[in-house]
Amino acid sequence: MDPRTIALLMLISGVECSLLFFASGIFRKRTDGGAGRPSLFWGAGTTVHVLGVLGLMTQGIVGPWFSVVFANSAIILGQLLILVGIRRLTAINPALPRYASAWLLYSAAAVVFTFVLPSTTVRIILFSAAISAFYIEAAILVLISKSWKREPLTVYLTGTFLAMAGFFAARALVTVFVSPASIFSPSAMNLATYIVSHVGLIGWSLGLILLQQRRTEADLERALREKEVLFRELQHRIKNSISVIASLVSLEASRVEDPGASAVLEGLEGRISAIASLYEHLFQSGQTDHVDLDLYLKAVVETLFSGQAARERGVRLNLEAQELRIDVRRAIPLGIIANELASDCLKHAFPEGRSGTVRVSLRAEGPSAVLEVRDDGKGLPEGFTIGSSEGLGLVLVDMLAKQVGGSFTAASEGGSVFTVKFPKEWKS
Repeated sequence: MDPRTIALLMLISGVECSLLFFASGIFRKRTDGGAGRPSLFWGAGTTVHVLGVLGLMTQGIVGPWFSVVFANSAIILGQLLILVGIRRLTAINPALPRYASAWLLYSAAAVVFTFVLPSTTVRIILFSAAISAFYIEAAILVLISKSWKREPLTVYLTGTFLAMAGFFAARALVTVFVSPASIFSPSAMNLATYIVSHVGLIGWSLGLILLQQRRTEADLERALREKEVLFRELQHRIKNSISVIASLVSLEASRVEDPGASAVLEGLEGRISAIASLYEHLFQSGQTDHVDLDLYLKAVVETLFSGQAARERGVRLNLEAQELRIDVRRAIPLGIIANELASDCLKHAFPEGRSGTVRVSLRAEGPSAVLEVRDDGKGLPEGFTIGSSEGLGLVLVDMLAKQVGGSFTAASEGGSVFTVKFPKEWKS
């Protein structure tokens, strides 16, 4: 195969790789740790590399300033830009002063051994050694980075770089003992150089793109974990703050001499405790957008019964709740509803120390769910309607039921029966 044909294929592949790198850099968000967009450096480096190859293809057509000095310097500059991109991906110092000095030194050597002390052999040895050094450093950067774990992709990319480095080191060694032929003569070394460079370019370009993708995925996973930790800490702090408020309200309720004011404060404490129970449940479950309503309501009602010493008064709790997950925004109103209804039963259903049972149930009925609180106490007064009682509790329940897209009814059936029916899935 004609070396010029292989060089042309390499030129086309280089353009494609450049476009791939630029597209990846433009459409990719900035990575964490100040890494920026490494693929933009790879795209710039590959573009400059392609210009260098284009310069090489003009040998014998134009003068050596473009076809030799510019071509070699451009290829080395492109490789250095690619190294800068790899360093940015690995969050390692880009070493720009060292790279700039190395490029200027190499460019000066290319001028010297082209015009002052013309020597094709020395130029090829220097070029091959520089390319080999580039691949060795790239392999080391990929291998030692702590930005990713050792996995088949990093092993593949490191192996590709080292194989390329080994080839160009061997090319430099062969050139020491064998006079180089024209760069486009169909010699075995020239053919091997273009083929290896072509295959290697495609191989490590794809490897770098995939490695950057892995780095982005790892950054996103870490950010998600940090967000979850912060969110859980926020839930815990909110729960603690609400619990402190509930304790302060309880303390004030115990100090107030007016029975009416004390009852109002106790009711307020129960509502606040219902909200605190939700954040406690979210913190323990690690959930952020949905809550197990059956477990949450159980915690709310049991806290209420414990706080009001219901069992000591002979009032039993019967809780039957089917498993049901619901969005968090509707959980708080439903928790307050359960607290209000159970509290109302404890206050009014069993006068004069009478014992009894309060049953709280949660069940699904087709697309709806039903929260029912009933007791076997004295029942509702004759002619009762929601809003006719002096207290705020049932009026609040009716308002909250509508807020969650449901309805509220109250009736007497061997005691009081309060029913809240609401959709399992609902969008406000």
